[in-house]
Amino acid sequence: MIHLEIYNFNELEAPYIDEVRKIIQSKKDYYEQLFKKYPKDLLLEVKFNKDKEYRVSIGINMQSKDIRIVETDRDPVAALRRAFAEFKKTVKRQLAHERKDYLYKRKRYRQQKWKNQFELLVSEMQDEKQQEAKPRYAKKVKNSLQAVRKYLKTRLKTLGLTKKQIKAQLPALVEAVEKRFYAVFDPKQHGPEDLDALLFGIAEELLSTFEQTGAEAEGEEHIEEFAGDAEAPQAPGNEVEEMYFAEDVLENQDLIDKVNEQMEAQKVDEIITNLMRNENRNDQAALQLHFLEQFSPEEIAGALGGNADEIRRKIEAFRQRAEDEFRKQTA
Repeated sequence: MIHLEIYNFNELEAPYIDEVRKIIQSKKDYYEQLFKKYPKDLLLEVKFNKDKEYRVSIGINMQSKDIRIVETDRDPVAALRRAFAEFKKTVKRQLAHERKDYLYKRKRYRQQKWKNQFELLVSEMQDEKQQEAKPRYAKKVKNSLQAVRKYLKTRLKTLGLTKKQIKAQLPALVEAVEKRFYAVFDPKQHGPEDLDALLFGIAEELLSTFEQTGAEAEGEEHIEEFAGDAEAPQAPGNEVEEMYFAEDVLENQDLIDKVNEQMEAQKVDEIITNLMRNENRNDQAALQLHFLEQFSPEEIAGALGGNADEIRRKIEAFRQRAEDEFRKQTA
């Protein structure tokens, strides 16, 4: 939300008052839309001081820094227009900086999260290598189910479920994956290296059934708190953790900059999600694990099965289709 404060408005001469008021209101409307989903309330300040010339100051308290632009002119309307023009450029640059900082932290957090889980899995495999009872992999299964839960949540979103439906369906799906896993798991035939393939395979079977039968549910989306050593990133304006960003899929930096300049984050996510829906279910799973969860092609092959080189080719082919679509949209 944008709070507007105007200082020394009474120093304006009468012929300028109506025009200045109209400009400020239109700019307030613009910045309310620009910062619609920003994670903090903002104070937009406009100050006037009259000496030999009018001195116009515009400021805002963004998340990463305070911004202030000053212009002077004998005509306060001219000074105000120039100040807002420079103010807009500065705010856009700062939003781009905050976006890059957020994406860096998000990527670092996810990489460290999966690294920690992998190291824990290896450690537990070594500690429990000699155990024969079926529950010997219980801790590893629990850790892997966290990845499955995140994956299921993303897949339910792509299937078109609402936030309420996702909250209601997700716990039951995760529980069903765990129950079915223990029903088919045989310690004599399966080793720790098979856990991810089994769990993700079961998740895909359940999603297939779920997609065919549909579901009705009520409730609100539940977003878990981040955990781990890496600091969980706070999303800047117009962004939420489950969304796709241009930086997630595209590699051409000029195209990324053009997309971010011309499109709102929700539109970027919508385009990528629609492209994703054109893929078959297995390819969707691989692409989501790569672009959202930072899985490498080798890790995806281990979790879902398949050939790492083939998965790599599918990732590059999807990236090319996405770049073609965004070039068309921004032409």
